[in-house]
Amino acid sequence: MKRHILLLAISMLILASAAFAQSIEQQVAKIREITVETNKRIDAGLKDNTQGFHYAAWTVGGPRDGMQWSAVGTMFSTDEFYFDCEPQNLDECETEDVKTLVRKIVSSCKGAADLRTKSEYYFAENTGELVFAFTSELEANGKTTEIRFYFSKDKLIRISQSGKNTDAKFSAEDTGKADDQIQSAKSLRENFARMFADE
Repeated sequence: MKRHILLLAISMLILASAAFAQSIEQQVAKIREITVETNKRIDAGLKDNTQGFHYAAWTVGGPRDGMQWSAVGTMFSTDEFYFDCEPQNLDECETEDVKTLVRKIVSSCKGAADLRTKSEYYFAENTGELVFAFTSELEANGKTTEIRFYFSKDKLIRISQSGKNTDAKFSAEDTGKADDQIQSAKSLRENFARMFADE
């Protein structure tokens, strides 16, 4: 009898684990659909300037800016925003929070040879919530580190690094990195809103 109960409990745990894994896979598949569709609309907009998402950029530094820092040389950073509203007709979108119009942000920083970072953030269309973040960093040894973060309702559901996926039991380092991505995305969206604020 005890053995039967133990086998039943193990079976239930296996089924629950499989259901959890399937649920994560379904959420990740949906997030991938969002990123693919977003990039398709961006490409359409870049081709003919009438379809897809609109584009704005915020650039700091660069060779003309004279921002010479002795430690890293000339710094150059760009934040690119792809959003779903006519810039000339923001009044039509006034009922919405301007920050929720952003669908993708690309943030990059370049300095000396050993300083290159790039982050991409994707947001859901209906809710404006962060669903995916991708970071790429060139390390001093010339190796590039890439990390992918998948989110649901501001909670980390998967982190992918070095070909390995982690879906549960995230380390403190993983959750710290994910929180940094959420805060960076929030800050960038605030910057976007400032670009279109009334003077």
